[in-house]
Amino acid sequence: MASLTLAIDSSSTVLSVAIVDNAQSVLELDSIQFLNQSNPQPTRANAGDDDALPHGFVRKRSKGKGKTSRIFPPGASTLLAPMIKAALDQAGINFGDIDLIAATKGPGSFTSLRVGVVTAKTIAYATDTPILGINTLEALAFGAAELSFGSNSGAPPDQLKIRPVINAQRGQLFSSYYQAFSDDQSSLQLEEISSSQVTEFENWASSISTDDIITGPGIPDALTPEIIAQLGCKLMNQENRNCSASLVGRLAEKKHIAGERESHWKLEPIYFRPSTAEETFDRKQAEKNNRSV
Repeated sequence: MASLTLAIDSSSTVLSVAIVDNAQSVLELDSIQFLNQSNPQPTRANAGDDDALPHGFVRKRSKGKGKTSRIFPPGASTLLAPMIKAALDQAGINFGDIDLIAATKGPGSFTSLRVGVVTAKTIAYATDTPILGINTLEALAFGAAELSFGSNSGAPPDQLKIRPVINAQRGQLFSSYYQAFSDDQSSLQLEEISSSQVTEFENWASSISTDDIITGPGIPDALTPEIIAQLGCKLMNQENRNCSASLVGRLAEKKHIAGERESHWKLEPIYFRPSTAEETFDRKQAEKNNRSV
């Protein structure tokens, strides 16, 4: 059974790495903390300003006549490996001490997910360590259930209905539906009622039931307090609606103890739909084929 877990969350633009020991977070490090606060933030600047940038920052110049450029902070491909090293160093451990590796596999940011999953698989293969991929929406539901069952405000409920959502862009949501039940927090269980999918806001909102708990970073602006009151659902507090590596690690340990296993050869990110680049490529190929007919 796993006792020390290295967990990675790369489902969003804010990366995080955590060391989890028997469902207790030893430490967690996110990319905002990792980057020096004095580093330049994404901003427009004169294209001729060639001052040296901190490691990992890149400047992309515009092609227009304005001669402006934009500075971009490091992404997952630059940050994740040094973040993992920093987390291990701060915890005073090495890869040989790790019993389980966990990583979010989607939905989420396409590029970051790829980097996170590949990094986790590489470490798992190189160290012969078990690995588990965690559905981001399930992790969000698990976090909401932990907080709700662990709340000191009144008697905890016997069961909860939880709807995690992530912004899928284009006016769409990644969503799923879970039931959580527990006699106490140690026996917390999640049961998937509706599988993860891409949905339109209107369809998602129409399926909400009274007392459903809504969580996740993708809460649409259209879900106003008036609509929440009308539907009779509950919205998790802003600070508790994001995924994190420590959350992923706690859920992964629970799954591993229950006997869940995954091959590091077969683990792949779950995107739920083609990327914009893939859709553009397919469209151009279709147009090309039509012209050749």
